[in-house]
Amino acid sequence: MRSVAAAILAFVGCVVGAYAQIGSIGVRGGYLSVMNNTNIPVLFSDGGCGSFSTGVSSGIYASLSGDYSLFGDALEIGGGLVYAQRPARLSARTQDGIEVLDPVDLVYKPLVQEHVFESTLGYVSVEISLRSRPVPSIPVYIRAAFDAGNPVVSADYTQTEEIVSPGSILYADGRQRRPTGSGEFAGLGTSMGVSGGVGVVIPVGTSMEISPEVFYRLGLGSVSSSALWEQNMIGAGIHIRYRMIETEEPPPPPAPAPAPVVDNTPVAEPAVIASLTTVPLEIRETVVTQTFPLLPYIFFDSASAVLRPAYRQTSSISGFNELEFPRETLPIYYRILDVIGSRMRGMKGATLDITGTSDGVEGTGADVRSALARDRAGSVASYLTSRWGIEASRLRVRSSERPAFASNELYAEGAEENRRVELASNDAKLLDPIVHTRFNEYVPVQSRHEFSTDVTNPERADGWTLDVRRGSTPLARRNGPLMPPSKITFDLTQEMTNQLGPIIGNVDTLTANLNIRQPRYSDANAVTTFPLIKTVSNFEVSRLSLIVFDYDRADISPQNQEMMRRVVTAATGNGSTATIVGSTDRLGELEHNIELSVQRAKSVENFVRSIAPTLRINDVKGVGPNATLFDNSLPEGRFYCRTVTLQITTPLREP
Repeated sequence: MRSVAAAILAFVGCVVGAYAQIGSIGVRGGYLSVMNNTNIPVLFSDGGCGSFSTGVSSGIYASLSGDYSLFGDALEIGGGLVYAQRPARLSARTQDGIEVLDPVDLVYKPLVQEHVFESTLGYVSVEISLRSRPVPSIPVYIRAAFDAGNPVVSADYTQTEEIVSPGSILYADGRQRRPTGSGEFAGLGTSMGVSGGVGVVIPVGTSMEISPEVFYRLGLGSVSSSALWEQNMIGAGIHIRYRMIETEEPPPPPAPAPAPVVDNTPVAEPAVIASLTTVPLEIRETVVTQTFPLLPYIFFDSASAVLRPAYRQTSSISGFNELEFPRETLPIYYRILDVIGSRMRGMKGATLDITGTSDGVEGTGADVRSALARDRAGSVASYLTSRWGIEASRLRVRSSERPAFASNELYAEGAEENRRVELASNDAKLLDPIVHTRFNEYVPVQSRHEFSTDVTNPERADGWTLDVRRGSTPLARRNGPLMPPSKITFDLTQEMTNQLGPIIGNVDTLTANLNIRQPRYSDANAVTTFPLIKTVSNFEVSRLSLIVFDYDRADISPQNQEMMRRVVTAATGNGSTATIVGSTDRLGELEHNIELSVQRAKSVENFVRSIAPTLRINDVKGVGPNATLFDNSLPEGRFYCRTVTLQITTPLREP
């Protein structure tokens, strides 16, 4: 607000000065057509969902102005205080490949959503202008101006999303349209622009004139530092001004000859990167054995008995080897039917119970739901017989209207989890976990890496990019608008460390290149190299995640007990220590979920102590939903979040 007050005082001074020097004062106002060009994310929490692009909105402007005549009407210089309402309404439709069941005709259709972003930007700006009427006999003038201001009147936005198709689908809260964000738009700063226009002078008496005028304003850069948001405008309005009448004064005495003028204005210099520095990057190699339990559930869409594509594999079964799976939980889970099929071919006495269930409300009655549940079980059985040649006599197909341990149907997610097929066997080994033994895991010693920059003449910068490479192999990239910050940080992902770990020695080198774009000059570049250090941990880790906790339960199933007994017995040695961390999905109240995760962790602690009383357990805790391990929008992701992670660390013996 102080900057606005200072601008008002400065403008009043200009007006008084203009009056004293024989000029004009006036007001202008009219209509604005605001053309917005943005890359504002459709969802602020997930830039991967697309962004808004362009939109045209209507606004108004009003200003108080003063002009001073330099050469009559041929050239006038002026200043003004301007209020401009510069709103934005942007819309974008997204179709992310998601298909939903249309309850009207029971056909899966693409989900189309329309996202709408609306803002009310009220700017107060200071303007400097030049006005010229080059031909006195023609009442037409041209005007050029520069303005700079801030959104001190309004800087708010609202954002909504609406299901466009299918029209009969609603969000989980029962609405077809819902808000996704509102408040003050982050990063708004000073907006600058240049404009040019033309007007017609209509005299009213000897001192008053009215001038219809039109103009175009070009915004200089983005109005926000948090996202690209450029605003250009076309305006049309009226300028009413009062011209002071010059009085006769005696001519001044001749002025002394002026002293020579020396232009000390500094020459604009391009941006220069004075320094780009960082510290060594260190990653640690650890020998890990990890157990990936199989979630014995197959989930189905509403009113559907068709296996989801994620469960159906088309690759050849020749040479199938479950130990070649990636060391990731969900990719392993989606191969569960192939794992069971492969194991049943080698375990001739094993049978599989396949129980289909429904959510208790889909369909038009209990008979329909029972038939749907049986069809779901039949789809699983058919996959095993057609792809793996498993005899139908070894597959016992059953159905139930609801699961024995059902999730809470008060949540839409709970109903989604109950539409499933449950798998069980007379031979527990059929559903044994996938175990990856003694592989090398690479993790960063510090999860974030930081670069320090020093740039001279940063105002010339129009954008920057920082690339990190090992040789010719790209590893990471950060970029942004205008000048780079003094500290540039990036997170070290598991993908990056997995890529680096196997190929580097104990000491290696990485290269970082910082590029700064500047439209009026050549790009500025700086390169720095820094050490990449790989250290080898003196401990071996055995990690197990228990995932068969059903909704709102903390008891350990017999299968989990047997799995824990095998893992703890094999992993525990001299000096071994353990940590136990319980977690939940996001459904339910936070305090309840925290307590539930603690109960799950305590249940595991008690069982571990019963089979390994000398094992030192350093930490037992529950984190509830605060450490989201998997995608909670998927039923399988929520089940895998209902877990306890047991990690046993054992010192490596000296050779």
